[in-house]
Amino acid sequence: MEAYLMEHPFDDLIVQFNQGDTEAFTAIYNRYYSTLYYFVKRFIPEREDAEDITADVFVKLWKLRTNLKTIKNIEAFLYVTGRNACLDFLRHIHRKNIRQKELIHALLYQPEEGRLEEDVQTLVLQAIHAEIEKLPRSCRTVFKMAYIDGMSNSQIAEALGVNNQSVRNHKLRAAKLLRIAILNRNMLVGVFITVYFTILRLFE
Repeated sequence: MEAYLMEHPFDDLIVQFNQGDTEAFTAIYNRYYSTLYYFVKRFIPEREDAEDITADVFVKLWKLRTNLKTIKNIEAFLYVTGRNACLDFLRHIHRKNIRQKELIHALLYQPEEGRLEEDVQTLVLQAIHAEIEKLPRSCRTVFKMAYIDGMSNSQIAEALGVNNQSVRNHKLRAAKLLRIAILNRNMLVGVFITVYFTILRLFE
């Protein structure tokens, strides 16, 4: 920067910098890089991380060059932006570490048996409930009365004003439609088998 200033006073340097002169930027970079880098490294011990942050600060300096009209503005910008970049980096690392600790805790204390089966059953039940809502109205009504409200065939027949055979027919049709719908979801074979036997149990 000193060599540059021998030919260009500070005022000229800032003007050239504001106008996008790369030599002016290089002069500012050479003068302040080490100062900024060691400031950053006080808080970010890893050399590569400190170098990346410092480089990013100078990239931001270049992008916002038209807003910085004095050398004091530039110095303040480098300090504030460097400090904020360090804070952002440390917050990111902190959040990352917390997330890592949560994952480790979950892995260490998750039951070895039963959890995967529970997850599969949850997916199965979600799939079944979604398909129940797509059943024809009469089938859906009978299905819900039987397996959600717990009503017997006779109670359903009396409530709907139909005979017991009609109730059984609606239940059988619902079972068939649910099996076809689940199969059409292209689920894994293992999941499909689980669904199949879940449906069978519903109709016991």
